[in-house]
Amino acid sequence: MIEGSVQIWLGFFLILVGTFWGRMGPAFQRNRYYLPILIFGFLCLVIERYDLDEQGLLLKDAIDNFFPWFLSGFIGYYLVLIGAPTYWKIRYPQLILGWIIIFISFYLYVKYNNHISVTDVFISFSSIIGILLSITFFVFLVRFVENRIPPEDPAPELTDSEKEFVRNTISKNIGVDVE
Repeated sequence: MIEGSVQIWLGFFLILVGTFWGRMGPAFQRNRYYLPILIFGFLCLVIERYDLDEQGLLLKDAIDNFFPWFLSGFIGYYLVLIGAPTYWKIRYPQLILGWIIIFISFYLYVKYNNHISVTDVFISFSSIIGILLSITFFVFLVRFVENRIPPEDPAPELTDSEKEFVRNTISKNIGVDVE
C-alpha cells in the first residue's frame, strides 16, 4: 500500500524537478534532461503499478478527474499563444483550433466535476464579467496615460567601443571566437 503513495508523490516530485530544470540556465542553453524527467514523473502519476490505500485512491481519483480537462486546456492555450498575432502575423488554423480545444476543456471540466451546478456557472460568469470590465477599464486607463506622455527622442547611435562591446558579448554567448 505504501508503494502506491510513494509512486504518486515521486511523480509529483519528478514533475516539479523536470519543470525547474527546464527553466534553468540561459535561454540558449537549457538543461537537456528536463523532458525525460518530466515524462517519467507524468507516467508515475498515470500508470497504476501498486495498490493504493484510501487516501491514495482519493488522490488518484482527483488526478484522474484533473488531467483530461487540464491537458486539453493546456494544449488549447498553447495553440492560441502560437496563433496569436506576433509582428502583425496571425496564424488562424492554430488560433481557431486552440479556441475549440479550450471550449472542449471547459466541457470536460464540467463533466468531470460533479459538484458544479447551473447556479455555480452563472455566479462564475458574473464574476468573469466583473473581471473583464475591470481589465478593460485598466487597459483604457493605461492607454490614456501613455498617450498623454510625449514621446522621447530617439537614442543616439552607439559609439565604436559600445558596438565592439556588444559584438564581443554576443559572440561569447553564442560560442564564436572573436579575433
